[in-house]
Amino acid sequence: MFKNIIIPISSEFYRKEVFQTGVFLAGKFNSTISLIYIIEEKTLDQTEKRSNSFRTDFDKEETKKDIIRRHVHVADSIIFEDAKRLFADNNIPFHGEVVEGEFSTVIKGQLDKNRYDLILMGFEKKCMLNYRLFDEVQVPIWIESGCGDNSILAVCSNLAPNQKVPEMSIKLSKILGWKLHMIYVIDTEDAVTVGSSGIRSERKSERELLTQGHQFMYEMEKKGLTVTLQKGSLGKETAKAAEDIGAGLVIIGREQKKKHILGIPIKSVKKKMAEKCRYSILFVN
Repeated sequence: MFKNIIIPISSEFYRKEVFQTGVFLAGKFNSTISLIYIIEEKTLDQTEKRSNSFRTDFDKEETKKDIIRRHVHVADSIIFEDAKRLFADNNIPFHGEVVEGEFSTVIKGQLDKNRYDLILMGFEKKCMLNYRLFDEVQVPIWIESGCGDNSILAVCSNLAPNQKVPEMSIKLSKILGWKLHMIYVIDTEDAVTVGSSGIRSERKSERELLTQGHQFMYEMEKKGLTVTLQKGSLGKETAKAAEDIGAGLVIIGREQKKKHILGIPIKSVKKKMAEKCRYSILFVN
């Protein structure tokens, strides 16, 4: 399932837990790890802006090279050394690379060059990275938080096709040996249904949404799974359920929540969940 894993580390922050999870997953799936250290272009741009206007282009270029050298030293002496200790000690093949650019752009470029089954990364709200890759890539994204127990919370709803999440949740539960919990959220903020193609329907009545929810529960019961039906905001109900079970991993699918409420733009549902949920999340794109 996860034979080739890419771990992007931004120069903006470093979460060591992603390496520990990488070791764990590689042991289960016999994976190869690619570690990419990204020197954020905005760091270099800010340096350029702060440079004295009387400095020559040569001086500015030397300053930029010095910043890059310092980041490469950090990558070699801290990031890659940590990776070597964890991966080499567990006989897990990996390679590391330093790349300049913008976080999401670099990752998408790596996906174009190589076939990866999983993006394993940390998340930091305060660093203000552009996480648009949440909505722009098809590869599953595992955001590691370092919290939680050996249990999986699979989240389905009226806002998603609910095809990949049950399938992957069942497989991961068996392979990892983690207990599986599944919820179906009727999102009362966005009363539509989403078909297999990801297209939103016209507005539905609560009765119609309940009927679809009960049908999903029936289908899962035939597979031996018990599903808890909940009503409310998708994000809030997910975070609450994750807290209740102390989820080691929350699995979320292609939820197509509306982009505006009362004409006001809202954040991507995935980014919002990453900000609100303190447990690890697997976005099944």
